[in-house]
Amino acid sequence: MSSSSHKFYHLHDMDVEMLYGTFASKSTERTHLDELIIFPLKEIYKMLQSGRIKGDTLIDLSAGPCIFHLFPLCNIFKEFIVLEFNDSCMKTLQKWMNKEPDVLDWSHATKIAAEMEGCRVNWEEKEEDVRKRIKNILKCDFTKENPTDPVILRNADCVFCLYVLEHISENLDAFHANVKKIASMLKKGGCLLLVSVLNGTHYTVAEHKYHFLNHDEADVRTALQNAGFTVEHNEVLGSKLRNNVIYFEHMSFICAFKNWDV
Repeated sequence: MSSSSHKFYHLHDMDVEMLYGTFASKSTERTHLDELIIFPLKEIYKMLQSGRIKGDTLIDLSAGPCIFHLFPLCNIFKEFIVLEFNDSCMKTLQKWMNKEPDVLDWSHATKIAAEMEGCRVNWEEKEEDVRKRIKNILKCDFTKENPTDPVILRNADCVFCLYVLEHISENLDAFHANVKKIASMLKKGGCLLLVSVLNGTHYTVAEHKYHFLNHDEADVRTALQNAGFTVEHNEVLGSKLRNNVIYFEHMSFICAFKNWDV
């Protein structure tokens, strides 16, 4: 299958349970968990320990119905605004918020976060803390001037992007435009935490191949600079996930601060 026939996260439906089961559940292969969950969590805690991450409001833009990265951020932010591009993932997140039957089980990730934090809070309390801080789950569309129309959001102290830009950016021009759209959501001096897969081609959900933008570290840095950001921290991890199910060569965690509006 050529890359031109790949589906897009923000345009096409997907089997959310299969997405979760393949890449993020407690029965997922350890390599997937090490790279896709544990690596970002380690980097988040590293940034929190630096004391540079501050504020009250965080906007979350993530691919998939993920909430694990919000566990450590409860220690800083009073409220989370979750923006979602995919309708099925949005419904799944709302079910998790409402504690409906058969919701996705994130207890394994919650326990990992608690161990890293060295806290004795049980995983149910940790998840409840996240629920209390999520003020909205909103549909997001970057083709609109206001991505959350009709809701108008105030600029946030921090934006967290987990794997989403490489899903929704068809090419590098779109990637640059999307980074600028994210910058517009931040206060001046605000922080962007950006987790990306680099040099990727695709991931597979229920035999359907979905798009990854094939971009590298230099592409990310250029886009951030052009959008008014200064990168203060960048950690790159070589990936072992190079197969027919999912392919990318590196993972990247960036902490950048917005210096000016473009």
